[in-house]
Amino acid sequence: MKKIIICAIIVSALLVAGCTTISPGNNTRTPGVPALTSSGTVLPVQTAFTHGISGNVLPMNAELALGTGNKTFNASIYSIEIDPPDESGKHTVNIYVGAKNTGTQPHNLTWFSKLTDVNGNTYGGIGVSHAGTGARTRGIPPNFTEAARDYIVINSDKDFTTLSQGAMLDVYFMVPKAEGSPLIPDYHVTWMINPGKII
Repeated sequence: MKKIIICAIIVSALLVAGCTTISPGNNTRTPGVPALTSSGTVLPVQTAFTHGISGNVLPMNAELALGTGNKTFNASIYSIEIDPPDESGKHTVNIYVGAKNTGTQPHNLTWFSKLTDVNGNTYGGIGVSHAGTGARTRGIPPNFTEAARDYIVINSDKDFTTLSQGAMLDVYFMVPKAEGSPLIPDYHVTWMINPGKII
């Protein structure tokens, strides 16, 4: 049943990704499209807003405004690159997420990536991707973008081939916290990865 639901979500998101638009005067959220103000700027998502759990899966090229106060940023998929398989047959999927500081102060972020294939199998996640450390930015100055690298290791050719059929990418963003704090995301965004992108 879980596989059927995941497949239905993926198919729906693929259909919606190229067909959904929002008029400049409409501030109502539409699945897969960030809300815009009447002037066309992206509305920021509130603190700890989870984008994806309710079925809002963004297309690969979507950019989303996150943060509050003077600590705001726009997040988007910068690129996905695949390393050749190593001698044991493991594949490394390198995920670069761009974070543009739209606030007024330098901004540090950490994020973890998770891929879910069409069968509902997951790879990576909080405390797992990038060998458990996730991607980390330095102090991104206002109006600058940094694309930090996260990576997920796929252990078999079969799993890697399944990911090439399309996947969902969940990214869990965290702002700096005290040393030893639990890894609880401040923001969660889900993007659809098009079939053939992971090959």
